Amino acid sequence: MQHEFEFSTPLAFADIERLTGALCLLPGVRGVDVAPGSRQMHVEFDEAATSTRDITAALAVAGYAEAHPERAGCCGGCCGG
Repeated sequence: MQHEFEFSTPLAFADIERLTGALCLLPGVRGVDVAPGSRQMHVEFDEAATSTRDITAALAVAGYAEAHPERAGCCGGCCGG
């Protein structure tokens, strides 16, 4: 599964290091994509091993409680949306 998370302020290099370090500790996280200066982070994960709730909690522990899931990485094709 893929999910986007949005932050209230642009992320610097130090933020990205802290975030990726925290998320890489979660089982099932396969990838984290975020660019310096961006407010969005893309996370790819195995939903059998973790969830957006777990990811949001890890972000809060890392000091980013304002981060929130933006949207699922779904094209909408299978749901008719």
